[in-house]
Amino acid sequence: MAAALAIDDAFKAAETGNYEAAKQICAGILERDAENAEALHLLGVLAYQVGLQAQEALSLIDRAIAADPDNNRFFNTRGALYYALGMNAEAEAAFRRAIAIDRNDGTAWNNLGNALLRLDRVPAAEACFREAIRAAPELTNAINNLGIAMKREGRLDQALACFREAALRQPDYLEAHCNLAEIHHQLDDKPAAERHFRRAIAIDPDCAAAHCGLAQVLSEQHRSAESLAVLKVAAERLPEDEDVQFALRLAVSGMIPAWHIPMINDDERNAAYERALNRAVTPDSIVFEIGTGSGLVAMMAARAGAKQVVTCEAVPILAELAAETIARNGFGERIRVLSKRSTQVELGSDLPEKADIFVSELINIGMLAPNMLPIIQHARANLVKPDAKIIPEAAVVWGVLMQCDHLANVNPVRSIAGFDMAAFDVFRSPGYAQIDLGADPHRVLSGRFRALDFDFRTATKTEDLRPLAVIANRAGICHGVCFWFDLILDSATTYRSESRSRTNHWKQAIQFFAEPVEVQEGDRLDIAAGYDNTRIFFNLLGHQPRT
Repeated sequence: MAAALAIDDAFKAAETGNYEAAKQICAGILERDAENAEALHLLGVLAYQVGLQAQEALSLIDRAIAADPDNNRFFNTRGALYYALGMNAEAEAAFRRAIAIDRNDGTAWNNLGNALLRLDRVPAAEACFREAIRAAPELTNAINNLGIAMKREGRLDQALACFREAALRQPDYLEAHCNLAEIHHQLDDKPAAERHFRRAIAIDPDCAAAHCGLAQVLSEQHRSAESLAVLKVAAERLPEDEDVQFALRLAVSGMIPAWHIPMINDDERNAAYERALNRAVTPDSIVFEIGTGSGLVAMMAARAGAKQVVTCEAVPILAELAAETIARNGFGERIRVLSKRSTQVELGSDLPEKADIFVSELINIGMLAPNMLPIIQHARANLVKPDAKIIPEAAVVWGVLMQCDHLANVNPVRSIAGFDMAAFDVFRSPGYAQIDLGADPHRVLSGRFRALDFDFRTATKTEDLRPLAVIANRAGICHGVCFWFDLILDSATTYRSESRSRTNHWKQAIQFFAEPVEVQEGDRLDIAAGYDNTRIFFNLLGHQPRT
């Protein structure tokens, strides 16, 4: 009885943030009863919360489980610790054990769903969130998480309903408002997106994603001054947040889509798309394309014999000029240009039926353009047939360690001709830079390595990270990673952006490290190759000299 009262006091102390008092109470209980399961469990939770080694916390939880192996809360805590450590398979096993003990544990179902989302098992995660809601209808975050699973599957309307329900139940639920804003943005309802991003900022002024999202929505409404003001406030408030700083740099750099002319003059790219289309198109084919641009690829599909081509372009002036070009070439009756985002395309009116062939060209010099993966996933889920031909169907990103003295001088901008030009670095486009391996002087310091793989035929994570150990095969100053991609249009056609052709408009990309690294032959660089919803990146983690 005394131990039960004491553990209640420990819980109360922990709930008020008095962790030290809670620890002392638990320690006193364990002096009298070394295997008191509740005290061991709470002590394990406290150990992790105050920043002790995770292994120490897990050891305490395991002792609690050994003392009381039928307590589902203990397994749920073990799973939460594994989840926090990124050990998702172990977390799944622990949550499943909690559910086996009590199938009405809504929290465990919800936690299992989150672990399965991380393991990219989206349908199974959705089923878990539904079980969580069944077991605990008051669990608002399970409703929100169900929306996340539906969003991952491209079911935006159903996801929107879930996020709305979560926000209605809990008006100050930050994540629900962020999710609502993102969905409305994808559906091109900019006023609604703006409203929810502003609500998220009101709830948490330090929410970087809300500041960045609001700035993007304002920019897309041609409110550039307001957009820049939002980012400046966010950058001042969150000076260490890389995403905010990147968004500010991107806005300031003011990129203009001047690459359209070089792109349509890229002979290798054009030939690759046309070969793939000629193999895929039949007289009965309905082709759907995202990213009309000049209308060139749409006309290739029509010339290959497609019954109908529907292509969408989000930039109004491009859509207008593409339609004019298509009509001028005699394909106006078979190609329909939609001046809208693909997520706005309505089946049955804009697109007569789901497409037999899905073509996209959303790629930039670093392969992955902003929002490219969710855009493709939405189209696959909603606008094309399950057995549709996807062009391109996959991509592989390759890299090498590289010394490139002349580009390093302006990445970032520092001293030029003896003058301090650092103030001009604000105009440099952030992230990776373009390099022309056929023309720019450079020195390759390693063999090529396979960095990342993408399959556009299946649901793909919108972010990932892969550790790489790269061995230098010659001495030099390593400025960063040069990378390029193989774009696999079909089983017989691959476009290689490594090409040294002068008409290759993509060229190659180079990600500069924060500081150059002097390497000798045999040295190892530990690198994280990753991507998010914005770009591919390479982060230097460590340098191991040859022993």
